[in-house]
Amino acid sequence: MKRLKNVFLHPLTAVAFLVSAVGQLSIGWIEPAWALVSTTSTYWFPAVATTATTLLPEIGYGALGSRILIAAAIVFVGVQLDRLIQRVQTFFDNR
Repeated sequence: MKRLKNVFLHPLTAVAFLVSAVGQLSIGWIEPAWALVSTTSTYWFPAVATTATTLLPEIGYGALGSRILIAAAIVFVGVQLDRLIQRVQTFFDNR
């Protein structure tokens, strides 16, 4: 029971809940933001990864750098999966 409580009270659960709630209410402004993140992912991900793994540990923020890197990697994987889904849909539509 305590483990289940920890899952529901985890900060990532709160972030996921907030993003999904806002997404349901105002999908109109999330799509342009996602398009911007998606189209610029090849620029921001290497910059964030380098900063998180090289610069932040040097100035004493190694733990924060690890969290930033994991968050950026999750978003980057989401972008790549979204692109894959779009390509598969395009392939089946043109078939």
